[in-house]
Amino acid sequence: MINFFRKTRKKLADDNMFFKYARYAIGEIVLVVVGILIALQLNNWNEERKRSSQEHSILLSLKSDFEDSKERLLFTMKAQSEVVRKSNALIQIHQGTTPLPPNDSIKDYMAFGAFGWYRAELITGAYDALLNSGNSELIKNRDLIRKLAEYHSIVNSGFEDQENSMNLLNNLEIIAAPVVLPLALPILNKRVGLDMIASPKEDEAIEYLMDQDAFFGHLYEKTLLEHLRYTIQQDVLARIEDILSILNNELGARKITKD
Repeated sequence: MINFFRKTRKKLADDNMFFKYARYAIGEIVLVVVGILIALQLNNWNEERKRSSQEHSILLSLKSDFEDSKERLLFTMKAQSEVVRKSNALIQIHQGTTPLPPNDSIKDYMAFGAFGWYRAELITGAYDALLNSGNSELIKNRDLIRKLAEYHSIVNSGFEDQENSMNLLNNLEIIAAPVVLPLALPILNKRVGLDMIASPKEDEAIEYLMDQDAFFGHLYEKTLLEHLRYTIQQDVLARIEDILSILNNELGARKITKD
């Protein structure tokens, strides 16, 4: 097509020396400029397509991490709520507000209440890789960038105050050490190859435990802290769900565009 225009311009230019040659030269310049503009446009389009593809991969990786983190956090929160519930039950028994239940219930409250401790191991690999690569500008949704930064700031700050919780747990274990063995659950004994038959010292061990006011003082503090940790976990879960909603919307918009 370009050759055709060139031949046509040359033929016209041959009929009238200077002016027609000038038109021919101008036509050549126009062709070159148009060619450059088209090349730049194609290059820009290719660069934009490449950036969009990279952004799509980043969004998919982020979505995968946040879905895994949500699943882990939900598991932790379910266990955490049981820690609080069973610790409260044990405290009420000590206070005399509820009657003494069967020994197996006391064992369960001890193992999964007083001695229960859970922490959500949240995944941040995709976001860490994004920061290290310096490609955060590839994400066009600035609201998403802001919320990702806020979320990871909370996660990296040790949002669950786990150190104090672990210290209180350590105090409980020290005080209860004399009766840990007779009050161990059969399922826990089985894990380490011990006899699953109930200990004849159970009643004596429970009586001893109920007299340990220091144990229940630490348990009360730990229960308050575990409840606070659960509340904070709820906030983190809400942030995860908010970010996942944005990610799904972004990925859905790209799918519609491609279709």
